[in-house]
Amino acid sequence: MKRKNYFFNSAIVIFVCLLTAFIACSSRKKIELASLGDEKIWLYEFEDQFLRTVNNLDSAKKTSIEQREQFLDLLIKFRLKVKDARDRGLLESDDIQKDLNEYKKNFLSTYLVDKEIIIPAIKEVYDRRKEEIRASHILINLPQNPSPEDSIAAYNKAEQIIERLKNGEDFRKVASETSEDPTAAQNGGDLYYFTGGMTVPEFEDAVYSMKVGEFSKKPVRTQFGLHIIYVTDRQPRKESVSASHILIQIQRDSLGNIIDSIGAYNKANDILNRVRNGEDFATLAKEFSMDPGSSQRGGDLGYFERRRMVPEFDSAAFSMKKGEISDLIRTQFGWHIIKVNDIKEVAPFEVSKDKLKSEFRRSPQFKKLYNEYLEKVRKRFKFEIIPAGIDFLLSKSDTSQTVAVNGFATKFTGADNDFIVAEYNEGEIKVSNVLHFLETNREFANLKPTRDVLEDIIKGSSEIILLDKMAKRENVEKDDEYKEMLTEYENGLLSFKIDQEELWSKIQVSEEDIKNYYESNKEKYSIMDGEEKKYKTIDEVRSEISNQLQQDKFKELENAYITKLKEKYPVVIKREVLEKAFTESR
Repeated sequence: MKRKNYFFNSAIVIFVCLLTAFIACSSRKKIELASLGDEKIWLYEFEDQFLRTVNNLDSAKKTSIEQREQFLDLLIKFRLKVKDARDRGLLESDDIQKDLNEYKKNFLSTYLVDKEIIIPAIKEVYDRRKEEIRASHILINLPQNPSPEDSIAAYNKAEQIIERLKNGEDFRKVASETSEDPTAAQNGGDLYYFTGGMTVPEFEDAVYSMKVGEFSKKPVRTQFGLHIIYVTDRQPRKESVSASHILIQIQRDSLGNIIDSIGAYNKANDILNRVRNGEDFATLAKEFSMDPGSSQRGGDLGYFERRRMVPEFDSAAFSMKKGEISDLIRTQFGWHIIKVNDIKEVAPFEVSKDKLKSEFRRSPQFKKLYNEYLEKVRKRFKFEIIPAGIDFLLSKSDTSQTVAVNGFATKFTGADNDFIVAEYNEGEIKVSNVLHFLETNREFANLKPTRDVLEDIIKGSSEIILLDKMAKRENVEKDDEYKEMLTEYENGLLSFKIDQEELWSKIQVSEEDIKNYYESNKEKYSIMDGEEKKYKTIDEVRSEISNQLQQDKFKELENAYITKLKEKYPVVIKREVLEKAFTESR
């Protein structure tokens, strides 16, 4: 029976976002941005944190010094709170230690999967996404489980096609004649531009190993059949382009036949000349563009990625420089004049990592790699399911009902919980582990407890246990990244504890405070009823006022607290370093 992944269905997924928090200090250049007493804030720390708020390096580069100072002020406040908490020994408090211990229960196995599977895979995808490739292919259909006769026939056909290409025949011509891709007759097998993660792994691995002008000398097998690939272009990739356009549609009759193409061309050409003579593009777009979706925005289409527009438009926009005006571009919609407003280059890996990880976890490739890694771990610890264990589970099961209906938690009691269903080096999997797994995972709820299903349940109940042991065997706790991520989690707990003890616990809002605020700010709560001005009652806005007063008092207390901390830990900011943020290659 084919198994699904249970590791990422469990509660530990809550913690996985922290795995992207920091890159090891040893691999980053340490440039001092600020100091808090004897503690340093490095420039790369500020940049990483700031990029999480804007999610784009180009946007970060354009920020003003005032915006950077505001963010640095928030970072300094956070670090001062953490420093004070650590110096006061709050890390050893019972509540903090309880939270940390709960976190660590799952963090090791989560980190291990991240390190061994996810990061290497997404790093490869990221490196590939720095580039885009244009390729063509010839497809020979072949089912995933073909008969020997079908397989031989398909490979023979592929070899004959490859031989024609070796003899110098034009790929486009051969594709249009032989490819079983239904679009090949029109496009000669052209797949246009694509990048990492957009095609199936076997096809992508092959195309990224090839040079421009090269075709595959052996057919590439994928789930779709056999492919003969021809690479026509490779170039650095732009993540997205912001462009505006002016569209002049070609007049057609009710049947779609063109009535007047010359008139549309002449009108578009006249507008193009006016743009090139210095007239405002947005003004002309509002006046003349026939695109109802963008004309009143001055033709602004916003940012779009490769392949979002029709090929003719896409090809022009992605080949232009910022500020450049295109020649007239003909598409199925008419004539376009394009202006590129901005270009976003590929974001740094640290910025892209969260999105890449999310995409990868949903991919079939992750499931494949994860299951392969689990099998490796099981072999490492000599994991073995005990047949008598499955027999025992079956003896308590009604195989005519689903796992959910069976209600195993009530069927196994007392000594049953200690019954061993699987063994591995240094331990066993017991019925109690199986029951706990079923409590936290609904994957099997609607399946009937057959022998195969019970075997999968036992495997599922062992995953976190074995991964945790593997993590300890690999000493991942000594990794710099692991230590930094754990420290970051500690810092979050400490900052929260300081906020609770030093600030929120000291805030009280009385009924008199609410009444005074209401009377002093009554105009904020006025509403017009026709021509008559009315006021919301104090009961209607009580909660809103209370929240506002609490926030105001929090800021007041925080400012006083931070002022005292700055006296204890003098803060020095190197403004010249802040001005140079985001300028070095990341």
